[in-house]
Amino acid sequence: MNLKAQLDAALKRAKELNEIATKGDLTDEQITEATTLAKTIEDLRAKIKAATDAAALISGLAEEDGDAPEDDEDDEPSFGQKAGAPAPRRKGRDTFGHAYTKSEQYKAFRKAHPSGVGEGSPVDIGRVKVGRLEDMNIGRKALTTGTARIQPTRGPMVDMVDRENLTILDLISTGTADGAFEYVQVTGVERNAAVVPEATSATDSAAVKPVSNMTTQLADAKPYTYADGYEVTNQLLADAPAFASYMDAELAYSLDYVIEDKLLNGTGTNGQPRGLLHTAGVQELTYTPGTDAMNQVKAIRQAITKILTLPGGQVTAALMAPEDDEAWDLMQDANDRFFGQGPFGSGPGTAWGRTRALSQRLTPGTVILGDWRQLQLLDVEGLSILAFNQHKDFAQRNMTYVRAELRAMQVLWKPNRLIVVKPATEGGA
Repeated sequence: MNLKAQLDAALKRAKELNEIATKGDLTDEQITEATTLAKTIEDLRAKIKAATDAAALISGLAEEDGDAPEDDEDDEPSFGQKAGAPAPRRKGRDTFGHAYTKSEQYKAFRKAHPSGVGEGSPVDIGRVKVGRLEDMNIGRKALTTGTARIQPTRGPMVDMVDRENLTILDLISTGTADGAFEYVQVTGVERNAAVVPEATSATDSAAVKPVSNMTTQLADAKPYTYADGYEVTNQLLADAPAFASYMDAELAYSLDYVIEDKLLNGTGTNGQPRGLLHTAGVQELTYTPGTDAMNQVKAIRQAITKILTLPGGQVTAALMAPEDDEAWDLMQDANDRFFGQGPFGSGPGTAWGRTRALSQRLTPGTVILGDWRQLQLLDVEGLSILAFNQHKDFAQRNMTYVRAELRAMQVLWKPNRLIVVKPATEGGA
């Protein structure tokens, strides 16, 4: 029973007692009840008034702008947006660009230049942390499955679903780290698990507990700065909403491109992290290219077996160049019928039932597949933005350089769980 219902019941009983009192004397019990009832009614009226005042206060707060800087400037911002997609609006969190334009450094810049930056004016907004690695949506994988963003089966129809191409950043996993460390890479595992009977004597060899053997190598994980930037006009820089929208779209392209390149092709020398293609222990299989992609198709099936025969081996996706993806789609039989979905089909591409992801950083003909969860990108200092124009040409032309930086490290825990399938060279297998 709520407060109003309790008050109505108390008032009804008070009315009954009043009618009794007008007809004669009240009993001792009724007198005691009336005294208690008067106190109860007073308390209930006070509680109802307090609840009504609180509801009015909350209603007033709810009508305020939840996206105002004073409401969420202490909340950690989120990247969380694919290039060209609408900016997500979540309570207490902002997009990558809006987090930057709501920072104290940017607001100070706007306050100092309310009408924009004049010709030759120096611009140095300083470094602004706008999020963490996980906010960049790397390692996002799932839409409808735990492996990759595979769409559910759809019947014959005109499919208007906008599907973004999967990349290596959809496949890998992410984490955090405090700084450089050494770790053991597992390049091979011999599983010797078995059911062991009870020993019948001290010399019973059948009762000896088994031991699994691992082949390992020592590797270094070091933080590196993944950075990219672009040039903007001072007029765009001073327009906070437009600048935030531009950053949300542009940096998702540029920074993702750098990270993807180093995950695959980093040499491990001259200040670069060591990428997958330069890591010892990653398996390799070669094939002889033919007039179409069929030889590559068969080689990939053989590579899947090499991974699946490892204890616990899994193939979560196959990463290939856009040119190879095209060659797969254009494969035809003797009657010129497409093996795949053809020009009027829809849905994700697969390689022997495994998702096909694309990378512009792979040489056509080379495909990498296996358990992509073994490749991780670990956040060290998060994502930050720096804007400045301390350059003679920029100052004269009213341009500003905006740079995004991610301080992170990459690790490959079990290299042998991934395999590179590539064309054979002269003297190759």
